[in-house]
Amino acid sequence: MSKNVIKEPTIEKAKPKKKFKLKLKIPTPKNTTIGNAFNDVLEGTFLTSKGVQKLLPLGLLITLLMLAYIANNYWSIKSYREMYSLKRELKELRFEHITTKSDFMYISKQSEVARKLDSLGIKESTVPPQKFFYKSN
Repeated sequence: MSKNVIKEPTIEKAKPKKKFKLKLKIPTPKNTTIGNAFNDVLEGTFLTSKGVQKLLPLGLLITLLMLAYIANNYWSIKSYREMYSLKRELKELRFEHITTKSDFMYISKQSEVARKLDSLGIKESTVPPQKFFYKSN
C-alpha cells in the first residue's frame, strides 16, 4: 500500500521583473495656426485623417437631412402661396357670382321684361291664359 505523503510547502522567491521603458510615439502636433487649418481645408488634406473618416457617414446623413428640411420648407411655402392665391380667386369668383345673380334677378323681373319688349312693339297680355284639355282615346 502506498502511503499518502504530504509535501511541505516550499516558498519560491518572486522573480525580479524586467524593467523596460515604454516607448510610445506621441505625434508632435504641427504648428497649427488658422492659416494651416485653412490650407488643410482648401487642399482637402483634412479628409484623410482617421477621425474625419469615421464621422463621414454621420456628416453625409446630417447633410441629407438638412437638404430634405430645406426642400420641405420650399415646398410648404410654395403650397401656402398657391393656397392663398386660390382663396383670393375663390373670393373674387364668389363676388362675381353674387353680382351676376343680382343682375339676372333684376333683368328677369316681369316689369323689366315688359319694358324691354315694349320697345320692340310687344305688349303684355291682359287676358289670363286658358287651359285646353285634350281627351285621348
